[in-house]
Amino acid sequence: MAENDKQPTQKAGFLDDDKGSPSSMRLMSMVALIASIAFGIISILHSEACKNENGLYITFAFLLAAFAPKALQKFAEAKFPTAGK
Repeated sequence: MAENDKQPTQKAGFLDDDKGSPSSMRLMSMVALIASIAFGIISILHSEACKNENGLYITFAFLLAAFAPKALQKFAEAKFPTAGK
């Protein structure tokens, strides 16, 4: 009987962390990745953007903004664990 009384637990969503709380870092990374893809497509398809390297720099900057903060966060969490854990 006690097993039937349990509430079903919700799985963490795509933009949620392991504990199920919303993660703004994941949201920021997703937005930066989408912006990088958009600027990459624009710089490839737009003939004026291919003449200089600004489109490449902007695309690379958004790719860096998408992946570097999350990697830095994981490194910092592993190197400096909080006292509560």
